[in-house]
Amino acid sequence: MNRVSCGIIQDLLPLYYDNVCSADTQALVEEHLADCQACREVLSNMSSPMSLPLQTIEHNKLEGAGLQQVAAQWSRTKWISFAKGLLITCIAGVLLILAYVGLFKWNIISVPTRVIQVSDISQLKDGRIAYHVKMTDGYNVNQANYDTDAEGNLYVTPKRPIFKSKKFADMGLSNMYYTNDIAERNAYEKSFSDGVQIKALYLGTPDDRILIWEQGMELPAASESVEMQFNSEGD
Repeated sequence: MNRVSCGIIQDLLPLYYDNVCSADTQALVEEHLADCQACREVLSNMSSPMSLPLQTIEHNKLEGAGLQQVAAQWSRTKWISFAKGLLITCIAGVLLILAYVGLFKWNIISVPTRVIQVSDISQLKDGRIAYHVKMTDGYNVNQANYDTDAEGNLYVTPKRPIFKSKKFADMGLSNMYYTNDIAERNAYEKSFSDGVQIKALYLGTPDDRILIWEQGMELPAASESVEMQFNSEGD
């Protein structure tokens, strides 16, 4: 049998080393290795860790350190981007909430008197002035502000947000009796404000108003039904 060349054996050594060759090939390689020092060294080198020059090792260390710096920088950039995105999202959310409150909840629009119907102005037995207010445009009223000017004019101003609602438009401040206690208001003005005494009561604003009562005006007595309504509220 002719001896197999070292070149062929060395081509087979990777298969032999990984134990993925046939039994015949394994026997052939082992037979050759028994007599060939050169091929045994090649096989030995396969099982030994590769020795790299010191310069190459140092270069790889520098490259590894550089990659670590790049990774750290990328990580910092990623977190900074995440923080910025989170901050922008929070700001956008706050702005949306403020926009919603400002447009739908913040009562900054005075109801014009052209859509206010005032009726049944009278005086209760306890001195309070009562009058029925109805908004004829079918929209709700969320609150009523009270302001007194330097001349003693008290303004009761129904307020709405920019985007008004028709929900509950037939009840509450949109359709109910309002009452004002002038004596109580005068006591408040004397104790906690400028001491101006109320001389007139208006529904609306100084530029758009409906006179309800003024000093010297005699008001009719409230009806029994109105008296009963406010007496039942006080019980």
